Amino acid sequence: MKIMKRIASMLLAICLIVPCFSMVTKAAEGVIFFTDLETKVGDTFDITGTVVSKGGTLKDVSVQMSYDTSYMRFVSGDGVNADSEGKLTYTGTGSSDRLEFTMTFQALQEGSSRMTQEAATVTTTSGETLSCTNGYSDVTIGAGDPSKIVDTGNTSEVTIDGQSYTLSEAFSDNEIPAGFTTGDITYEGTTYKGAVQANSDIALAYLIDSNQAGKFWVYNSTDGTFSPCDELLISDEYSIIVLNGRNEVKMPDKYEEVSMEINGTSYPVWTEPDRDGFYILYAVNNEGEKSLYLYDSLEHTYQRMETPKAVSSEKKTASNLWGKMSEVITNYLVWFVVGVVCLLLILVIFLIVFAVKLHHRNVELDDLYDEYGIDDEQDSQSLPKGTNRNHARASYEDDEDDFDDYYEDDEYYDDDDNEDDLSELRRDFMSELDRKKTYDEYYDDDDFEEGYEDERPRKSSKSKDDTFTMDFIDLD
Repeated sequence: MKIMKRIASMLLAICLIVPCFSMVTKAAEGVIFFTDLETKVGDTFDITGTVVSKGGTLKDVSVQMSYDTSYMRFVSGDGVNADSEGKLTYTGTGSSDRLEFTMTFQALQEGSSRMTQEAATVTTTSGETLSCTNGYSDVTIGAGDPSKIVDTGNTSEVTIDGQSYTLSEAFSDNEIPAGFTTGDITYEGTTYKGAVQANSDIALAYLIDSNQAGKFWVYNSTDGTFSPCDELLISDEYSIIVLNGRNEVKMPDKYEEVSMEINGTSYPVWTEPDRDGFYILYAVNNEGEKSLYLYDSLEHTYQRMETPKAVSSEKKTASNLWGKMSEVITNYLVWFVVGVVCLLLILVIFLIVFAVKLHHRNVELDDLYDEYGIDDEQDSQSLPKGTNRNHARASYEDDEDDFDDYYEDDEYYDDDDNEDDLSELRRDFMSELDRKKTYDEYYDDDDFEEGYEDERPRKSSKSKDDTFTMDFIDLD
């Protein structure tokens, strides 16, 4: 009995293990499905396909689809190629457990139609191949405007840089960039449906490459040329269209032109010499304003900027020289202001030093005049040429002192009656002395004195022991 219970327990354990293996096998499965929708005749519509992995990250995806060409016509799709009539193939690479792709069609007639998945090859990053269920999309087409249906015969072959494209009208309204509306363009005498912008002269043409991938290009009606463009989202409500600005923008020499790939298309851009990782590109915004944008390659942001002024190659004149100086001052305004302030400070310091030195010199001259008794110019002009006023005054005072010393002897002052006579004699002597001083003052030049030495009065030398004969007058 115990043996039977053990056998039953083992069988039960085996039965429980078998479903687990089945679950592990199903974990490597995937799912492919498409959106259903309703539309009208003449309208364009999008069908979105989604590939989901139930275990692991998607790597390579290839999906084959078929549709009824009498109800709808394939217009375009990212990564979708039209292999043959009513046959499409999508190829792409995933980076997560989910991958989406979109296809654009145009409704041709009323009714219901189905686009179905025929085959699919889906692998994961671990190397597993997923077994995916087949998906499909049901499309219901109601009454609409048949005039919107594009005549597939109205196309033209276009060659750009050796590559062949087809100028087509088969695009949906959802593909038109923001700020543009449907409009007519004329190419080689034929009118095609394109996209135009009301506030600018930019017109867009829809070109389909050899892989049946459609894209808008800038069309120049003047010379009939095409140039690539791509729409970049700046915000939820704002975007810019990147343009080829090589022929429209003249950048200064310091900006080097390089190539940058945007959405698979190469565009000419310019490096920012003052900052690494920044590039300048040419674009037009939703309002039709063309401008340069500074692109930060690290944070993937865009900022509108003013167009740098190009350096003129013409011969410099007074006007363009002033313009160049204004540009330099504008670019280096801070340093220019600092230089002007430093120059003014130097000038103020120089004036202060000069004023101090001039003041000290004036003080030294005043001290010199005081030391040597030099009078001002007006007093000096009152004396004859060559006369020193201080010297004349000192000589006069010395002679007067000599006279007083000479007659200070007591023998001449014994009689009081002689005092008047002595006073009179002193006045006569001083008168003669004044006359002599006047002569000396006006004839002080040595060269002049050499010819008239004999004619000048000579000062007699007197000593204390000399005798004099004097007549006294009796006053009684």
